[in-house]
Parts: sequence; structure tokens; C-alpha cells
Amino acid sequence: MKMETGLTLLIVIVNYKTPDLTINCLKSLSNQIVKIKNSHVVVVDNNSQDGSPEKINQIIKENNWQWVTVLAESKNWGFSGGNNRGLETFSNHEYALLLNSDTIVYDRTLEYCLQVMEEQKDIGVMSCKLLNEDGSLQNVTRKFPNPMRSLISALGLPWYLPFLFNWANIDDDTWDKENTKKDVDWLGGAFLLIRGSLLRKIGGLDEDFFFYGEDIEFNYRVYKAGWRRYYDPTVSIIHLGGGSSDEEKMAQLKRKTYYWQGRYLVQSKCYGKIFALILYYVDLLILELKILVYNQRDTYKYKLAQEMRSVLKNLNLNFN
Repeated sequence: MKMETGLTLLIVIVNYKTPDLTINCLKSLSNQIVKIKNSHVVVVDNNSQDGSPEKINQIIKENNWQWVTVLAESKNWGFSGGNNRGLETFSNHEYALLLNSDTIVYDRTLEYCLQVMEEQKDIGVMSCKLLNEDGSLQNVTRKFPNPMRSLISALGLPWYLPFLFNWANIDDDTWDKENTKKDVDWLGGAFLLIRGSLLRKIGGLDEDFFFYGEDIEFNYRVYKAGWRRYYDPTVSIIHLGGGSSDEEKMAQLKRKTYYWQGRYLVQSKCYGKIFALILYYVDLLILELKILVYNQRDTYKYKLAQEMRSVLKNLNLNFN
């Protein structure tokens, strides 16, 4: 389904077995979305097979939310593919917001972020402050995991010798993210406001990533295209975290497999296959050493390292 009508703002929410979270997210948008002319929300259901589309559509009907469309997909496209299916529903939009289903968007957040994007035309993507349910700060900005940073972090040096290697700490936690507006390397995908003209130039999320890593690779393409990635904590949302990837919806081993696969895909796509393979074998060597060290000393860490080694050895490393 493609709608030709141009929009000011298109919001895409991917639902996978989280209908109640998605409904709460829509409720938080309801007072804001109607104030933004030519705006629409597309909820993409990734073949949940739990009655999610029907449940969400029922709430939409009860509230007469004409600004929401539900796409019930016949397969699980993953996070990247699900967002892309939503982005494809409208052929033209000034801005697109990728929004996790497990978020609550505070009043003024949408209006403020759109105003910032309008005033600063060189911003390609931006995000706001993300809070945990208890009000504590989530880290939504990080440094690019280039090969040197990734290798040094894999060895634990930013934590063992921070006075020498803190520059390689990918978490980029040396500045006040509670109050500081700043250009950053990359922004997480829970709330990612994207300029429409940029999307049409570089494309959407890379569907080689099923879950984890797609936001890093996308931000890297934004960077390579010469656009700013901007963090502004003036407004905020609540991000509950893990809505579609908790243990009830995604097996723990599968979740870890997606994480490690995404780690090496990012290296391959952003920096080259050789660096992905180097990082892979360094990670594998570290796990082998941990197994030797923890054997008969720490049963939990020993079993965990064994499990991670098994995950890595079974990864598909045929990088595209």
C-alpha cells in the first residue's frame, strides 16, 4: 500500500507482540499529532500472530484516530524491514520519525523537534532525551565503533586503563547528556527524527540487519552524506526498553545471535570486511581466554563464555 499524499511528518511504529505498549504510545501521541498539519502514524505489525492488529485497530476505531493506519504484514521483516515498510507507505514526507512501540512521548516533544529541524537545515537526524521508567537517563548517543575503538574496547582497556584509553569508550559518557545539546556520531533508533530529503537520497534502514546495529549503520551513511546527527535534551520521552526483544518474545540465544551478527555487520558495511573478521577473531580469542581463566573458578562466567563462544562459532559471516 502506497499513499501519494505528501506529509509534514510520518511516524512509523513497528509492533511485534507488543499491542498494549503500542496503544499506550499512540495515546501519548494523540494530543500532539493533531496539532501538526499533514501528519500520520503508520503502525507496522511484523506478523505478530497474537491478534495485535485487531486489538490496535479496535482502539483506533473507539477513539476515532483517523491519523493512524495499521499495516498487518504476512512476515516478520525485523526492525529494519518493518520500519522500511512503514516509510514506503507515503511517497513524500518532509520528516519521518522512527519511534519504538515501548515509548511514551511527552507533550511538546514532536513540535519542538520539528522546529529545531526547520531552523537548522543541515541537521539530517536528531533525537531527544530518553528516560527510563524511573526517570533516570538512557544513553542514546555514542561514538562510531570504528575498528580501533572496537578492538580496544573488546580488550577492556577503556575500563582497565581509562587514563590512557577512555578516548576509545564507545559509550561516549564524558559529557553531560542530561543538559547539553550537541552534534554526535550516532543516535539510537528508539526516537529518530529524519529529514525526508535525506531519506530519499540515502535510502532507509539496511535490511541485512534484522535486529541490532541498523541504527549505527544508518547514522554512518548520514555522516558520509555530510549531514549532522544532533542530540537535544530540551524535550524527552520515556523508553521502557526491550519491548520486542524481551525473553517472552525473543529467545535469549537468538537475541544474542542478532547482537553479535549486528556487531560484525556494522564493521563490514562501514569499515570493510577485513576489519569485521579481525574483530570477530579477537572476540573469539578473548572468549577462549576467559574460558581458561574461569574454569573451576567462576562457574557462571565460565558457562557464559562458553555460550558466547558457541554463538560466535555458529554465526553466518558471509557479509554482503
